[in-house]
Amino acid sequence: MVRTNVSFGYQRRPIDFTLGYIFKAKKFRASMLRFRTLYEKPVKGTETVETFLFEPKETAVGNLFVLHGLGSTNVPFLLWMATHLANAGVRVFMPILPGNFTRVAHGSTSGKDFFDPNVERAARFWEQSVVDILSVVDWAKQQNLWHSKTHLFGFCLGGMVAVMLNAVSDDFEKTILMTVGGEMATLLWNSPTLAFFRRDRKLLNGAPYGVGQRENFLRTFEEDIKKLSQFETVEQMQRSDIHPYLKLDPLAYAKFVKKEKIIFIEALFDRALPKRSRKLLWEALGKPKRYVIPSGHVTWLPFQYAVCKFILRNMGVRELRRQLELLRRVELEEKK
Repeated sequence: MVRTNVSFGYQRRPIDFTLGYIFKAKKFRASMLRFRTLYEKPVKGTETVETFLFEPKETAVGNLFVLHGLGSTNVPFLLWMATHLANAGVRVFMPILPGNFTRVAHGSTSGKDFFDPNVERAARFWEQSVVDILSVVDWAKQQNLWHSKTHLFGFCLGGMVAVMLNAVSDDFEKTILMTVGGEMATLLWNSPTLAFFRRDRKLLNGAPYGVGQRENFLRTFEEDIKKLSQFETVEQMQRSDIHPYLKLDPLAYAKFVKKEKIIFIEALFDRALPKRSRKLLWEALGKPKRYVIPSGHVTWLPFQYAVCKFILRNMGVRELRRQLELLRRVELEEKK
């Protein structure tokens, strides 16, 4: 087994960027933020960080980072959701994860590289995702757009990355994990969404996919999961000799996440994420507040309006609006 070290380190520096308007609405305007990634080993096609920014025309009542799922089809739904949140006064950042949508690696397919049979290649996309989002956080602070009430919403792949972000950063007040699972061994060998991994692994190894490969993978993973409790820091775990795919697994980062910051939403009829995968991650996170919705992995997407209301309620937007109105009145009185 190849030893693969993982690192989310990068050199922070002033970011040279471009910011252009895409469209303007009555209560907000949407822009595209672009800058060169601070990740040192980007794959060709992923060198430019691209982030949709939805800016309310009045004072923002909070910030929300939205992390999309695997591939491209879910992105338009989440962009539509972002417009509703911006209408409600929330500044929304939606970074495009490297290897997805408009940032597909040269010669690849949207989303595929995160689960490449070559784990060293896969690791580069997970590492860059964390670095890119943290650098967008840096940019927001650099531009005085940071807000003390900044939340994070992650769907599917974005939720897995969100767990990693919470393990290495305290920037986010709350994180909503939407239909997210862990334990790569279960996902790679059982999720219908990742059938391409099993097919490509067969081609990479030059041998037929069989029970022997699968059982050896699962056994090694189960043994290494037991080792996670011994690590005192994220960096110590990333430098260890555990299975390299476990270093890309939210299970390995869950113990470093504050339980009170997490809201876990699980889809009752989720076929993309086996029940074991969802259960193990929820338990590893310390059994945070959990909601179970009567939907599948993606069938909730057309009902983003209900999810928007849930997000706004958890951000306390109505109360924030009252506080801002009172502050405006005090400022007006002082000017008289």
